[in-house]
Amino acid sequence: MTQVVPVNSNILKWARETSGLSIAQVAKRLKKTTGVIEEWEQGVSFPTYPQLEKLAYEIYKRPTAVFFFPAIPQESSPRAEFRTLPEEVVDTIPPEIIKLYRKAKIYQLNLQELDNKNEVKISSLLDNYELTKTSNLSNLSESIRGFLKINLQMQISWKNCDEAIKAWRNALIAYGIYIFKDAFYNDHYSGISLYDKNYPVILINNSMPVSRQIFTIFHELGHLLFKAGGVYNLDESFHDRLHSDYYILEQKCNEFAGEFLLPSAIFQANIPAFSEKSLNELADMYKVSREVVLRKYLNNNLITAETYKIYTRKWFAEYLESRKKKKEDTSGGNPYYTRISYLGEYYINLVYSHYYQGKIDTTTLADYLDIKAGNVSAFEEHFLR
Repeated sequence: MTQVVPVNSNILKWARETSGLSIAQVAKRLKKTTGVIEEWEQGVSFPTYPQLEKLAYEIYKRPTAVFFFPAIPQESSPRAEFRTLPEEVVDTIPPEIIKLYRKAKIYQLNLQELDNKNEVKISSLLDNYELTKTSNLSNLSESIRGFLKINLQMQISWKNCDEAIKAWRNALIAYGIYIFKDAFYNDHYSGISLYDKNYPVILINNSMPVSRQIFTIFHELGHLLFKAGGVYNLDESFHDRLHSDYYILEQKCNEFAGEFLLPSAIFQANIPAFSEKSLNELADMYKVSREVVLRKYLNNNLITAETYKIYTRKWFAEYLESRKKKKEDTSGGNPYYTRISYLGEYYINLVYSHYYQGKIDTTTLADYLDIKAGNVSAFEEHFLR
């Protein structure tokens, strides 16, 4: 008989309720009676570890470690986290994005638990810089580039966007900006950022083109420099619902990302005639999205706002079509490499350092990596390749 695990019954109930599920719905998915689920939530009996894994990964979308906490986690709501967002916008954030927010919050809590307080830390980016509505974006971007030790020549030298996003991610993590990826299963949402003085987290939509992911990183960095979290939505109707203050903040974050990745002074020094070919060439040169380059033409009054909308809508339609084709491809990718990409080398190395030092066991290791305990060996094998 498989051994049961003594989880916190109060957290079982909390996880179900915050997922918006009834006892009957959970029982049906586990193929158990409602009485069994009720007993688990009352602490009369406990699930087996395989049952807990299914609850955690497939139903409640939470790491198994949460269910062993001594008390219900003090998890701030999206409304509190995204306090700068208008209430009517927060209320329309879809369930899958709320679940991703919770996952980002778990990463943030994990970083706090794993961090070695005795370690000498290098200067954090957020300790040295901030973004305000009146910031000079050119000066701020140039200064942050110097802080990260990545100049424009280095950016141009990268072979492609895959190399670029890895370099940007490593540079920002080295200065306290923790970046994770996930599949959002929503083509309108590109990123989420959670502000914290010591453990700011950015979660980006891995389903988006890599050039868009790069822009999203710096858009969300803008939010963190504002000392606030954010949700990056590409849908025009979303922006129509924004009140003036948040609309200005969103625009400022977009302008910051665009200025950082392709400085206006560089663009203005040698502006090629507008064409789709010139858009593609500049995007390839600077490892940015075509939208970044298109916005430069708009800001310099070289195209109309209508032309800008025509191109962005066309590209978004092309993206949706490409996503549709990918969904039809049933071959899939390697789940271990996907998980490694989502978590990033820094976080994985941090988790394994605690494991090798005997500070955590295999089960806890799996919880931190958000994988099943039975997959730990295979995951490590792929990570070390």
